[in-house]
Amino acid sequence: MITPPVGRLGLLALAHAALWLGLNRSLPWPERLAAYGAALWAAATPDTWATVAPEVVLTGTYLLLGTLLAWGLVGVLRRVRPGALWVLETVPPFLLLVAALALGLAVTVPRGWTFPLTPWAPLMLLLFACALAVPVAARATVQGLGAFRDAWGAPFTRVGRAMGLPEARLSARAWAVGRPVAARTLAGEALNVVVSLAVLEGLLQFPGVGNAVYQAVQATLGGTAAGPTDEGALALALAALIALGGVAGTVLRHAGHRLDPRPPPEDV
Repeated sequence: MITPPVGRLGLLALAHAALWLGLNRSLPWPERLAAYGAALWAAATPDTWATVAPEVVLTGTYLLLGTLLAWGLVGVLRRVRPGALWVLETVPPFLLLVAALALGLAVTVPRGWTFPLTPWAPLMLLLFACALAVPVAARATVQGLGAFRDAWGAPFTRVGRAMGLPEARLSARAWAVGRPVAARTLAGEALNVVVSLAVLEGLLQFPGVGNAVYQAVQATLGGTAAGPTDEGALALALAALIALGGVAGTVLRHAGHRLDPRPPPEDV
């Protein structure tokens, strides 16, 4: 029987192969499969790693900040009305980032101020993190509030109220049941956040993994011939994106498991 970690790694490897082969659909299948093997070999070369590694660091930083901010926002957004949460969770991250950039430029440029558009500028790190975090945080909050309401109406809450426990303590206990649900929701959104981040980096041409994928795809599918370096960069960048999403999802799922106050089903 395949263990879950091996099964997940197999799925990630299959996703990598499907993405790379799908992006190179201009080649016939025999040539495409041969090119995929060559791309994997090229991805292991030091030159390719030296090119992609700084971009992985930048994308990983954006993803880490966005994930941490999303988790922090869950505790804040649970006090927001459900209607506002439903609106926030449908806003595309790209729209949030573009709106924030447009507002920042509209305020700073007329005054002669400098608006930092460099990838490692603290303001850009914050804007990227906010654009990634707000929609998924709203979605996780909605799911967490559903679990909170179920726990609030559960028999153990009524028994605690009858025993004279303070309402604040009962509310905190009910939210303790909703918090792991929110964490698992964020875990399920990890790959979506990575895809959104790749789109943001590619469209804005920020030197992250998303931009590396964009440039490699342009070289592979565009008018210029793709060499082994381009194919290897695409393979390594795709692997980095999938790995970042997988790591973020695994950490959040583990956090959800650790935060759950209920005993595991096998211990009940």
